Formats: sequence, structure tokens, C-alpha cells
Amino acid sequence: MRYGIPGLILVLISATPLAYAQEAIFLVRHAEQVHDVDDPPLTEVGLRRAKAWATLFRDAGIKMIYTSKKARTRQTGEAIAQGLNIPLETTSRRDVSGLVNQVRSAHTDDVVLIVSHSKTIPRLVKEFAPFAESPLIEQTDYDSLFLIVPTGKNNATVLRLRY
Repeated sequence: MRYGIPGLILVLISATPLAYAQEAIFLVRHAEQVHDVDDPPLTEVGLRRAKAWATLFRDAGIKMIYTSKKARTRQTGEAIAQGLNIPLETTSRRDVSGLVNQVRSAHTDDVVLIVSHSKTIPRLVKEFAPFAESPLIEQTDYDSLFLIVPTGKNNATVLRLRY
């Protein structure tokens, strides 16, 4: 039987005990951006990728999306939020611990998506999963999808997929 990425994600989430925190946290980097401008927006390719993320996440059960205040993350998150008809909240990209605490306290039984930046995602992975290896995200990497599934009080399984 072939599940594909959405099916694999649902199988992993449903097989995990939920005693400690969220069902799952998805992390993606914003989609492709215009270069050499302040607060760059998404390119046409980036807008298409953001809409594709919405299709991918259609059956994942996401209840909330968090983005930074930068245009590229907001546009990526808004395309997904519109496609899924769910809320979106913007936060400071510098307050990684605050975002992690917000997700942990406000979404104890939820699946959450965080749209962030190449330098912030490794910090988020370490906050949610202190024993996981910190990922390297290249400047040209727009297709990584991180799935974090809590497995204990201060531990989680981290998967890196490509889409």
C-alpha cells in the first residue's frame, strides 16, 4: 500500500502517544522570495509553492499556523491558511522560546504549522526536540518539511521530508 507524504504523516501522528504535548508540529521555510529588496515578498514560483503546501496539508489536521511578521512568511502562511480555512497568527521571529511556549501552552492537543526562516528553523527544532540534531538549511532550500512529534516531556522525534 502506498501512503504518500500526507498518509505517512497521518500514520506517524496517530501512532504517537499524546501524553506530553502537541500531536505534531510542522515546520516549513517560507516559499521562494524576491531578492535584493527589504522585506521581500514571494515570487510567482513561491506563491505556487505556498498553494501546493496547502494541498499537502489538507488532511493533516492543522489547527493553527504561526508565521513571522516578514512578508515572505506571512504570504506563505496566508496561502496555506486560506486553503485550509484555519487561523494564522504572526509572531516575532526573534522570540523563538516565546513561540515554542505559546505552541506548547495554547495547543496541547493540536497539530500546528510554523512557517519560518532558514536561520530560525534550526533553533525551533532544538527548542522542541533538544536531543535532535540541528538541521542545516541552505539559502536555496525551500522544500524541506520538518515534522516534530513529541515523544516525552523534553523529547521528540524529528523527521525531515522534501516536497
